[in-house]
Amino acid sequence: MGTWGTAIFDDDVAMDARGTFDDALVEGLSVPAATQRVREEYAEILDDPDEGPVVRLALAGLQLEQGALQPGAQREALAVIDQGQGLDRWEEAGEESLAERKQVLEAFKARLRSAPVSPGD
Repeated sequence: MGTWGTAIFDDDVAMDARGTFDDALVEGLSVPAATQRVREEYAEILDDPDEGPVVRLALAGLQLEQGALQPGAQREALAVIDQGQGLDRWEEAGEESLAERKQVLEAFKARLRSAPVSPGD
């Protein structure tokens, strides 16, 4: 499964996306360019119902960490949360894990809504 906890980055795919994003920043790319690199590298799984939501949440989290949340990433992450996308793996893990994940997502949603949004997409 590649998931070891309920936090946004407690997932192999999310950590891989973080690595790609961080590498791009080290190379001197901007946050939007690093985001685009992740989108390109993970293009094949963005539509996957299990892994696509993980990447979308990770991108929003990475942008939040950089203080550069983009409107598109914010919208996508909020849609993932509001539509309950990608929760299957926590349903399979049991009610306690599912409840924890939902709490994490609600807190993340509050952060997304209250964060300043950078101009552009």
